Parts: sequence; C-alpha cells; structure tokens
Amino acid sequence: MAQNQYRISRSIREKFKVIPLTSKDIARLTNVGLDHFSFLKQVSSITFSVYFRVNMELLEYITPENFSHELVDKIIAARNKEYQNLDICVRTVDFAKFQNLIDTIRRKKMETLLEKDPHLDRKTMLVFADLSGASQMIVRGGISAAVAQQAKKSAGRLIDNLMDSHVAIGTLSRMVLADSTLYDHSASVAMLAGIISKNLMGLSRDDAERCARGGLYHDVGKTCVPQSVLNKPSKLTPEEFDIMKTHTTLGYDELIKAIEGGAPIEADVALVSLEHHEKFLGGGYPQGRSGRREDHVDGISLYARVVTIADVYSALLMKRVYKDAFDQKQTLEIMRGVSKDYDPSIWTKFEKSVDRSTAHFTELDSRPPPQKSPGRIFIMDKEGLRPLNSIKKSS
Repeated sequence: MAQNQYRISRSIREKFKVIPLTSKDIARLTNVGLDHFSFLKQVSSITFSVYFRVNMELLEYITPENFSHELVDKIIAARNKEYQNLDICVRTVDFAKFQNLIDTIRRKKMETLLEKDPHLDRKTMLVFADLSGASQMIVRGGISAAVAQQAKKSAGRLIDNLMDSHVAIGTLSRMVLADSTLYDHSASVAMLAGIISKNLMGLSRDDAERCARGGLYHDVGKTCVPQSVLNKPSKLTPEEFDIMKTHTTLGYDELIKAIEGGAPIEADVALVSLEHHEKFLGGGYPQGRSGRREDHVDGISLYARVVTIADVYSALLMKRVYKDAFDQKQTLEIMRGVSKDYDPSIWTKFEKSVDRSTAHFTELDSRPPPQKSPGRIFIMDKEGLRPLNSIKKSS
C-alpha cells in the first residue's frame, strides 16, 4: 500500500532549524509514541526539544523557548497521517526528562481521578502505571535484553501485588472510561491476563507472570503496521486487513530474534504474539489454529487463550477513532455474542468475575460518598508495592 512521503517545505526550513544527520546521529535519538506525547498538552513548558526526523534530516520543531500546544497538535496531526519517513523523537540524553514529565502528569491525572471517583483502587492504578512504563519501553526501543528484564520485573510485581479480581477489573474499566489518556492497551491486557491466570484460574506464580508478560508483548508487531491502517476511522479494505494481520507474525519474529540475542523471554511467552487472534473453534489468524495445545499439536497455547480474552475486553473499553468506548456491561454483552471464540473453561470464569465487578461497583455507587481521608501512600520499589509507613528509616 502506497504511503505519503513527508517533505520539509521551504517555509518550514526558514522557520525551524534543520540538521543533517549521519547514521551515528540517528543512534543518539529516541522515538516517542503519540500516546504519551499527547500528555504535553497538559503542561505549560518543557526543558527539552522535540524533533521530526525526516529521512536523514532532523527538524527541531519544538524547543523550550517556542513550546506551545498548537505545535503539539500539529505534530500529532502530521504523525497520524502516517508519513512513512517521519518520526517524532527526542535526543536520547533528554529522554529521561521526557519520561519524568510524563510520569508526573500521569500521577497528577490519577490523583485527580481518585478524587472524582473514591471507589477506585489506588493500588490497582499504581500497578497499572508500572506496567505501562514497561509497555512503553517495549514499543519505544524494541526488545533488548534490558527491556525484557524490565518487563519481567513489572509483570512479577503485578503478580506479587494482585488484588481482588472484581476490584481490579472494575477499577481498570472505570479508569479507562473516565480518562482515556491514561489508557495503555498492552499494560491493560497484561494486568487482565495476570488476574485471569492467577486469581481466576489458580495458575502458579511463574505461569501467571509469564502469561502477564505475554500480554505486554502481544501487540509488539503493531509497531511495524502503518498508523494509517491502525487508526483508520472506517472499515479496513481487504488489502489493509491483510496488512493489519501481519502484526502477529512480525511480532513473533521480533521476539524470537530477541530470544536468540539473549533476552529473557520464554518461547511460550513469545507464542502469545503469534496466536492471540486465533479462535477456539477455528477461523482466526494467522494459522487457523483451534482448541487447546494440551489436547493436540494444532491447538492454541494456554497463555494465548488467556490473552485473547483480555485483549478483546481491553480493546472494547477504549474509544478509538473507528469506535466508541463501551462500559463494562456493554463490553461483556458484546463478548457474550462471540463467546464461542474463547476457551469456555477460561471465559466462564472471566464472565462471572466481570459480572461480580459490575455488581460491586454498582452497589458502591448507590451509597453516599465516603468521607475524605488522607489515604495510604504506596511506593513501588525493588521489593514490590508497599505502604510508605511500612518502610523503616535508615539509622
């Protein structure tokens, strides 16, 4: 499918600084995803520059001096057109500044949301933010050994800090509906996969952690799919759908290469990226598998059967350019209509948990709002999620 080539016009060249690049220069840049770049509309200033990379030229488009929301909007509009030779990036030495700013904005948005909806679970939201950090590393920088190790740590913290499934599912669902900018699909799928595998299915810690990592990696191949296809506001053509389907094989190939390069990713974790669009009774893609791998060689692997359900649930909650957002009840009703696509032994447990979650929050909503309290502050460190007052001061 033909794509547009971005051209730096004479008027742009006269207004903004254009820097010729070498291959070594490109290695000093870090690409930035639109999901988090849009957070810059929440701030009034920045301390780093934002660039367009156009082939072998670098256009310094936003500086600390000329920062404006109008320029942020123009970058978003240009990137959504999916020019094949255009990337948004910051200098790698400045990426920590960008990430710290995004983390600060996310924390403020979560605190605002918790004030508006006191029934949300703070612990769930903090674990989700940790998973989102790992998810963005995967999307941003490819699957290196260091990125894979961070994904493993984040998934492990999820499993070690799992909360009641109906509370976690409800909090995640309401958070996405209340503030779509906090949404991170792969982090959401990872959290749901961890809840399903550990809380609902009773799998071991190792299995649940691997399943959650399968959720983090499941859509890694979409980094190779044009934005014009991913975010098309109308129905995909057969040609475009064929392009979309390649994200399964492309993602699997990338993970296998990472494994061969020493990344701590197991083969059954990588398999999720290949199989998460397979259907239990057949008819999915890319291989048309069906049933359970435990029963026959052509079946679908266990982690992929879990992630399939988490993937559909998460996607339905989110507003996209081509669809409206659905609440928990609507999402569950839609999934019931195609429940034959899911492993019934997993789907039945998940369906009941979402029903309980909906009932739980409906009951909470009917009560008078709780009295404001200072609440508890949690931190996430190498030992996991802990209340701040449980940490002993050093002598």
